[in-house]
Amino acid sequence: MEIRLTAIALAVLFQVSFPAKTPETFRQRYGKPLSETFLVRPGVAVTTTYGPSGETCFLTIEPINSVGSSVTPKSPIIDEKLLREIDEQLVPKNERGEYIIGTFLNIVCLPDNNCAGVQEDWGQLVIYRNAGPKGTRYEQIRWKRAECGATLRIHLHPL
Repeated sequence: MEIRLTAIALAVLFQVSFPAKTPETFRQRYGKPLSETFLVRPGVAVTTTYGPSGETCFLTIEPINSVGSSVTPKSPIIDEKLLREIDEQLVPKNERGEYIIGTFLNIVCLPDNNCAGVQEDWGQLVIYRNAGPKGTRYEQIRWKRAECGATLRIHLHPL
């Protein structure tokens, strides 16, 4: 009887103690991630968000020191040439579909007026670049598949 109780206590203790130190431990406990963040260049990260099928729905490209933080007028920027190189690596033009239209977005989001930017509409996806006074603060790419939703997720508050 004592051996059974000890075995049960150890099993419960093992289940309760879950060190979240590696991606593998998270995957073992919770399954596939909904999103992941990768370092694509020194100082620049891309966060990929997956749809229910496991396909990528959103990519958010931003300076590493602003990942998950609020966008403000003083947020760091990404060099435009570097951003174009990253875009071409992540989503080459031949995978975007036909170019449809580019749009300037003059959106006011209080209190920091941090939503203005430009948007490119392609056959397969939409690219939104959030503009700051000195350049792009972050970029988001959204695929046009039904599972990905119909709108971009403007990055205003921590995720």
